[in-house]
This record gives sequence, C-alpha cells and structure tokens, in this order.
Amino acid sequence: MTATHPAPARSGTSADTAAEAARTALDRLFDPRSVAVIGASSDPGKRGYQAVRALRRSGFRYPVYPVNPRGGELLGLPVLSSVAQLPPGVDVALVALPGRAVPSVLRELAAVGVGGAVVLANGFRETGPAGAALEAELADAIAGTGMRVVGPNTSGILNAATGANLVGVPQAPAGPVSVLTQSGNMLLSLLADDRAIGGPGFHTYVGLGNQVDIGYHECLTHLAGSRGTGSIAVHAEGLSDGRAFLVAAAEATRTCPVVLLRGGRSEAGRRSALSHTGSIAGSDAVAGAVLSQAGVELVERSDELAMLAGVLATTAPVPAGTGVAVLSDGGGQATLAADALARSGVELATLGEHTRTALRAVLGPPASVANPVDVAGATDSDPALFTTAAELLFRDPSVGAVLLVGLFGGYHLRFDAALKDIEDATAGDLGALAARHRLPLLVQSCYTAERPASHDVLRAAGVPVLSSIDHAVRAVAALHRRGQRLATAGRRSSLRLPIARVGGTAHVLDEPTARLLVEAAGLGTGRWSLARSPRQAVAAVRAAGVPCALKVVSPRVVHKSEVGGVRLGVTAATAADDWAAIRDSVRSAMPGAEITGMIVTPMAPTGVELLVGATVDPTFGPVIAFGTGGVLVDALADVAFRAAPFTRLEATEMIEETVAARMLDGYRHLPAVDRDALAEFLVRVGEFVANTAHLTELDLNPVLANGSTILPLDVRAVVNRDG
Repeated sequence: MTATHPAPARSGTSADTAAEAARTALDRLFDPRSVAVIGASSDPGKRGYQAVRALRRSGFRYPVYPVNPRGGELLGLPVLSSVAQLPPGVDVALVALPGRAVPSVLRELAAVGVGGAVVLANGFRETGPAGAALEAELADAIAGTGMRVVGPNTSGILNAATGANLVGVPQAPAGPVSVLTQSGNMLLSLLADDRAIGGPGFHTYVGLGNQVDIGYHECLTHLAGSRGTGSIAVHAEGLSDGRAFLVAAAEATRTCPVVLLRGGRSEAGRRSALSHTGSIAGSDAVAGAVLSQAGVELVERSDELAMLAGVLATTAPVPAGTGVAVLSDGGGQATLAADALARSGVELATLGEHTRTALRAVLGPPASVANPVDVAGATDSDPALFTTAAELLFRDPSVGAVLLVGLFGGYHLRFDAALKDIEDATAGDLGALAARHRLPLLVQSCYTAERPASHDVLRAAGVPVLSSIDHAVRAVAALHRRGQRLATAGRRSSLRLPIARVGGTAHVLDEPTARLLVEAAGLGTGRWSLARSPRQAVAAVRAAGVPCALKVVSPRVVHKSEVGGVRLGVTAATAADDWAAIRDSVRSAMPGAEITGMIVTPMAPTGVELLVGATVDPTFGPVIAFGTGGVLVDALADVAFRAAPFTRLEATEMIEETVAARMLDGYRHLPAVDRDALAEFLVRVGEFVANTAHLTELDLNPVLANGSTILPLDVRAVVNRDG
C-alpha cells in the first residue's frame, strides 16, 4: 500500500487558527509544522536521505514531503516529483542540491508559499569571486518574496523539543540551551561536552553558514524570546554586522543569558575564518570590550561553552551586593576555590557572627567556620550535614550563592557503602533548599566520573555538578556577572546608533579645524589661537598673559613632538625664536613639509594626562577608547573600549578597567580628579562621535584632568568626505 501525505498541520479551533496565523517567518523556520526535503535520495550516504531518516527517528510528528524528479517512495513516504506538487504553505524546505541549482529552486519554493529554506550547499562566497556571484544570485532569488533562508554552506537547523532535526545528528537531548554557530563540528562538540558533564540539553540549533539572509542578530532576538530557551550558546568566526549583534545582545541579555566563543581572534585565526566562512574578524581587544558591554559572557576555551550555557540556563544569578560562600570537606580545595574566586573578581561573603556560631554547633570544634567553611571531617559519617550547613549559609544575608567543593557523591565510595542512600537523599534536600531560597547552589566533586545517582538528583533539581574547581568557579563568576547585569540593566545603553555612517575618502583635519569641530559639539578645548606668523605668535602669547605652548600646524605632521613641533613655556620675548626653531626642526625631519601656522595655548596646570579617542571599528561601528595618555600611551597600552553611545554607568566602568584609574585619587604629586566629571566627559565624546556621520577617528591626547576640569590639550580628527 502506498503511503500518503497528510496536509500541512492546521489548527481546528478559531483560537488555534489565530495562533497559527500569528506565527512569524522565523517561528515557522525554527519550529516548523511541515518540512519539505528538496533533493531527497534513496542513497543512505546523502543528506537527502539522512534528513528524512532523522526526522522520522527524532519523532517529528508533522508532515514531511520528500521531493525528487524520479518520484517513488522513501522510508514509507511518497516522493513528490516537483516543488510545484507541494501543498501550499509548507513551513520550511531543506535544500540538499548542488549550489548551481539553488537559486532557481528557491524561486520555485517561494512561488508555492514555502516560509523558509535551509540551504546546505557550499561553493559560494567562501570559495572566491565565482562563488560570491552565485551567492548574490541566491540573494536576488529571494528578494521581495518574504521567504527566509538559513545558509548557504550550513550544517542545518534543529529543534530538539519537536524533533525537527534538519542536521541529522542522532540523540540530541532536549533541554534549554539554544545554539548559534557557523560550524557543524561545533554542534557535535557541544553535544559531546553536554553528555560528558551531564548538561541540561538543547532547544534550538541554527547553523548560520554564510548568512546570505538570516544572521546572528535576528536569531539572538528570536531565540531570546522563544519559550523553552534558557540561554544561548554562540560560536562565531566573525560578525558581518557587529553593531546589529551588539544591539540584539544588549536586548536579549535582559531576559536570556548569551555565552560566546569567538574564532578568528589571532592573525592566523582570521585567515582561517576568511577561507572557511568568508567572515572577517575585527580587533580582538575592541570586540571583547564591546561584547561584554552588551552583556555577553565571553569564554576563552571551547570546553567552557556548553558548561557555562548549561549553568546559566538552569541556575539563578548571584544577587547584586552579595558574596559567595564556599562549603568544603577539604581545606586544600577550599583554598583553591577561594583563590580562584578572588582572581575572578568575586567576593567571598562575610558571614555574620550568628551564622558562624550556628555552623560551629553543627559541625563541631575542628571545623573552620569562617568563609571558606571547612567541615573538617564532620560529614565523613553523615553527608546530610551538608544540607544543614548550606541552610545556615543561605539564611545569612551576605550570601548570594553557595559553592560546595570536594567529595560529595563519593562518600559511599570513599568511606562506607551504607552512605549511598544518605547521599541520594541529601542531594534531593540540597536541590529543594536552593529552589526554596531562589539562590544558586553549585557542586564541585572529584567523583563525577563515577556518575553517582546523587549527582543526577542534583542536576534534575537544577543544581550544576562539575568535576573541576576552575570550571565551578568560572560558572560562579558568570552567575555573579549575570546578577550585576540584571541589577543595572535600566542604566545601560541600547547601543543603537542614532544615525547612519557615511563613506568617502579619509581626510586628516588640521588641528584648528579639528578643535572647531569638537567645540561645535560642546566639548571645550580651552583657550587657543592660530598664529600664522612669528609676529602673530608674539601677539598671541602677550595677550594670554602667561607662558604658552606653541605647536606646529602642518598637514603632514601627525605626531608633533616626534619632529620637534612643540615648544613649552613660550613667552612673548621668546615666541619669535621658538617659532623659527619649530619651523627648522620640522623641515629638517620632514623636508618640504608645509607649515600653515602655530597653535598657541596657555600652559596647562598640573594634572593627570589621559587619552580619550574614538574610531569607527569596521565590525562594531563607533568605539571610544580611554586610558593613560601623554607620552606613555604606546609604552603602557593602557586602554579600555566602549561602543558609543554609552551611559554614565558604562563610562564609570570603563574608567575602572584602566591603570589610569589608580592615578585619579591624588596619586603621589598628582591632583585628584572628579570621576563623575570625567565620566560625563566620556559620555559626551561618545554622543558626539555617534552623532557625527562623517567622523572616523578622534584623538584627544593628552587630556588634562584636574579636579572637575577635563581639558583636551591636543586634538586630532579624521573625517570621510568625497573628493
């Protein structure tokens, strides 16, 4: 008997019909209710066969339509001979055809109302100019159709909750972690890591490939708002629209944690990324700073991605203003945990006297009841004491999380088999305790490899169990940052740009023009004048009434001090000679250099010399830099970055990241600096750069800071303009 296709699933009630109609294009793509496989095959070695098999094995309960010109039957399903035979309104089509055939097939799919397509084929822009032309043809094929496309050069998509398995991986456990990546192998790695650590499983996977249509930012927004996603794990080898990603991440992380592992960070890695996906990674220092600004949790190691995404998806954040209590059955591990927390910037909770007294009564005189708490053998015969101790810690108002380190789960293996039932029951009690207090509890145990039942009980209750102290502390640090982020979300920038940037040829402005540009934005640069002759210089210094600085103005001179283009302490009596000395020095260093004049400024008072700069990053757009200024810029490389525009809070955080921050409170002979005034200055620079479409670089170095006075002493700007 020949199998027949059901029609695409449609709801029966009016409410269900309305819900179906409200589904967006991305809803249909990532949670399909019908799937067509274009290029279905009877060859088990081809994706057109594997896709149909995976859908059947994964329990996908909606219609599946294999399509192949030869027709026939595949795994009990009739094979349609053309796209035109598809019923109207299929949600998603998996296109398993060679690249050259893809554009025309996409036009056919759009004509029958298919909502989205997943294009597996490679051979597009990642291969060079011919592939890029084919990719442009693909983009033209879907333009204006409303059909959305994942790929090309993708491993597919997966919804583990519904069995919509268009990747073909077996046994993808359903859970709360959604995944975005450009690499199918990364999905396999994440699946393996999740199994190894007893992770919570996966919800939606999207292999983005070349992103001819759907990119990271749209997926972030969609998945963060989808029911069932508790966190989003991202692997990226480059972001084609970094600012869109920042905006999406800043919004997504208000409700859903985002964990990111970046590729292409080194020069060799960037070359690899270009050849593999056609993506270009930008400056690593800028990328790390602005992604963190958007609330993204960055990981350095591949084995951290699944672990942290799993923890953040299932565990409450550490409330802002609280610390962590370490509860241990061994002093050595307790010390290692405390040291690692300190390195991560996470404070240990200061336990109250009442808590310490109660812990002493429960654990006995040998125990250490300062934080870290060392039970000193009290639990060797009764692991249930961990529940009592954890309860006391959770009740202490200074405690926002408990990290249990040591042997838990292995007491029945280490000491007495009769302790197994006690450990299992204690695991349930600990899980219930964390849920009742709505605070994170994490367990590190050296017995995870034995896979004791008590660990499964903990994980089922949402308590992460990890084998490594370093991983456990890394997870606690992420939960701590998550708590801080949520507490300050309303005081952070959306990172949306107010205007579009403009292109053109880069031109370096002379300093007088740059100063006028900055001053027009309300950023004062102090008293100054332009002297076009020695006589004008003398008059300008005399009018200032104090010794002045004299600086060359020349279109060829960027770093004035390196060519003798600056004189300090100039008086009216010496101004003419100083003018001549600067002219001769510059022309000696740069023969033929045109000198259009000299800037005259009163000598600045003593202060802290800072750098405030801006650049338009090719990936992330306008970015502000802050750090130690003056002649120490290159030597110290002390700089922090933020994407503009940003808020006062973000400016304050940027200041605190630098070595320069240590000099702001009256360091040695330097005057104290008003941090609020400095933060406000940074915010205004950020707004100026974000709102000036043609500005591509700004260098205020040094900026003299003294009390509430924040004064740029040198101004350099680069703009885009035609001609």
